[in-house]
Amino acid sequence: MSDTGSTISAESSESAQQTTTGSARVVKVAVVGTGLAGLVSAYYLATASNARVQYSVHLFDESSTIGFDSSSVTATDADGVSRRIDVPMRSFAGGYYSRVVSLYKSLGLQFHDAKFTYSFSELEQEYGDAKTYFLHGGRAGIFRQGGRPSRQGRLRWACDLIAVTFWYIYFSIIAAFARPKGGVSFENDIIPRHVHNKKRFGSEEVKKEYGTMNTDDESSVEDENRHIESLQEFARRWHIPTWFVNRFVVALFCAMSTCDAETILSAPAADIIDYKRKTFRKPHYLLSSNSMSAVSALTAPIAKENIHLGVAVKAMLSEGTTWTIRTVEEDYNHFSHVILATPPSRTAELHRPLVPVLRNVKANSVRVLVHTDDRVLNFLESDDIRDLNLLKTSTGTEATHVLFPGVYQTTSPASLNGEPGEDYGGRIAEDKVVSESVFERVVRTNGLVAAVGKMRRRQGRHNVWVVGSWMWDGLVLLEGCVASAEAVCAGIRRKCGDQPVPLPKGIV
Repeated sequence: MSDTGSTISAESSESAQQTTTGSARVVKVAVVGTGLAGLVSAYYLATASNARVQYSVHLFDESSTIGFDSSSVTATDADGVSRRIDVPMRSFAGGYYSRVVSLYKSLGLQFHDAKFTYSFSELEQEYGDAKTYFLHGGRAGIFRQGGRPSRQGRLRWACDLIAVTFWYIYFSIIAAFARPKGGVSFENDIIPRHVHNKKRFGSEEVKKEYGTMNTDDESSVEDENRHIESLQEFARRWHIPTWFVNRFVVALFCAMSTCDAETILSAPAADIIDYKRKTFRKPHYLLSSNSMSAVSALTAPIAKENIHLGVAVKAMLSEGTTWTIRTVEEDYNHFSHVILATPPSRTAELHRPLVPVLRNVKANSVRVLVHTDDRVLNFLESDDIRDLNLLKTSTGTEATHVLFPGVYQTTSPASLNGEPGEDYGGRIAEDKVVSESVFERVVRTNGLVAAVGKMRRRQGRHNVWVVGSWMWDGLVLLEGCVASAEAVCAGIRRKCGDQPVPLPKGIV
């Protein structure tokens, strides 16, 4: 055996890797990681089996439960009713999450318009008091569920409402028609479709634009110095006031992306404008049941004996033309393809050739608490509490979702009227915490944009593929899980001769 630096001939591997069952070839695929990207990859391949090719899919996860639902908990509300809670919250918006919506519909899953309402507050100084500056009714009705914050005078509220409404309309118009500079769009495919139709495979033009298998020098295929307009630069170019950007755009996207304000301001404007344009006047959905229903549907086509939970993958080893998955307890052999549905840091650990590509990818540790401590919303008057309560701090945004009476989910808890480390900032008592989860969340930066471009050119080299919420051209959200899974499964099927249009040998 050799380590992951060994070369596997992609062209010769298929004949050696595949066995035959009747008239169909059997292609054995390992999927490491059982988040949504891993589950969807496994599901798409398992359901793609046909008379020509049968896909034998194996799932691996070090958790004892499926990753997409591993942090979910059961909590009891004020009336003594037990309910299942998704951790983190799995909401998805119409327009932007088109693939997620189509997937859930195809699985027969029910979801509903959440009609979230929002409160916006700001922490004026570290460990000090917070002030509520806006209430938004969302699709529940801006005046019925929006209204005036309790501590705000009528005249000030009226002036704020007029100003916010004007700049919101202006921002929406700009988002609909303007295009940020340096935005990227690969159509979320392995390679752009026009390459198949208009360019000769192996031509100098293709090699120059996309590179080849035989070189790690990416300088000829991507200008590392090309300028990508940031949100801050975009706002300045279109004269959007700083107060509106910071109090609303940054506050919302900090909560959505669970990162700091500086990261959002320097993030590619194209990502944020694209999200705004596609979700305009669209509902936000929640599964009517919980994530377990999605897990059950996605794992249904996979043989139970092929789902390996509580199994820590130590390494990927090349053996001739196949891959071996080495775990703490045993080896699993003869995989034709390996799909890594793991965070970038873990992906680089398992497949060392990707270390140089992923070195500039930034990730944050995000804390999510499910708890029953009402003090978490003490900065709000009782009449100002909404479904989602955003607290803007000097570094980012705390988001507290009122799940049901007496039960809350707080993401990135901030210190307020308490010392750091004292029961989560003096606001959430430790004995009232139902669960605490820590996630690694990839941050969308220019470094990630460059890394995704390079990763696309490396997809399928030595039959190793990478999927995840970060492996596409957009915000790091659930939509990226499905988009990357679709692209990778299409690539594997093409390499197996299961689709009529093959990928260029110089690309994969």
